[in-house]
Amino acid sequence: MQITPRTLRGFTLIELIMVIVITGIIAAVVSVFIRSPVQGYMDLSRRAELVDAAESALRLMARDIRRALPNSIRINGANAIEMINTVEGVRYRHEAPGAPLQRLNFSAADASFNAVGTFNNITTPFASNGHRLVIYNLGTTGADAYDAATQVITPAATTFTIDADPTPPGGSGAEDRITLSAGHQFPFQSPRQRLFLVDGPISYICNTGTSFLHRYTGYGLAIAQPVPPVGVTGIPLTRHVSACTFTYSAGTATRAGLVTLELTLTDSGESVRLLHQVHVDNVP
Repeated sequence: MQITPRTLRGFTLIELIMVIVITGIIAAVVSVFIRSPVQGYMDLSRRAELVDAAESALRLMARDIRRALPNSIRINGANAIEMINTVEGVRYRHEAPGAPLQRLNFSAADASFNAVGTFNNITTPFASNGHRLVIYNLGTTGADAYDAATQVITPAATTFTIDADPTPPGGSGAEDRITLSAGHQFPFQSPRQRLFLVDGPISYICNTGTSFLHRYTGYGLAIAQPVPPVGVTGIPLTRHVSACTFTYSAGTATRAGLVTLELTLTDSGESVRLLHQVHVDNVP
């Protein structure tokens, strides 16, 4: 069939321009109403992510603080906090019933004694692997677990095993026995006969220059700890850190200590600031 000009159909240039102009006007009007809700949603999502990241980091810090060895929390500048991690705590046997070898001797070096009861968070027989024993840490001169010269903590070179005592004192139920590779004399008795099994220090350090909060483990105890600790790499907990402040009130014999953690995260102009307080039982 032959196509004549009368049978051709299409858009003229004027019609095409009118469609483009009308579509642009409609798009502009719609964008005015959609832009604010979309921007609000994006801001809300970013804010929620910042809050979640800050809360997760603060919850982990609070867990470690609650498990810390009494009187081991210390602030190294406003942006660094350190503590000694407790794996387990039990009562040691010091008085009868029980044979002398089952009771801890504070007047001389002792290499074997019993716990009153059993350890709950470890599986016996247990061989120490960087673990140490602490009795009556006060965090003061002569009774500071960070000090290698103090006797409130067993030396790093002293290993030990924990296993069930086959002949526990009559009527006392099952007891675990602690056997040290070398005798050790703890200088102070705990009023509550508390013995702590620890595995090393933990540090949390904020670096606002890199905008990260890091957690450090696997390093040694030191009276004056460098910030950050030497020889280990921190694990990043959260980013976008623009400010942080850690404070610690040690409390008294009748009042628990208090750690205050303040963390500010900032991303794309959006900031959230969270404050968390943790009560600390410092009774050794």
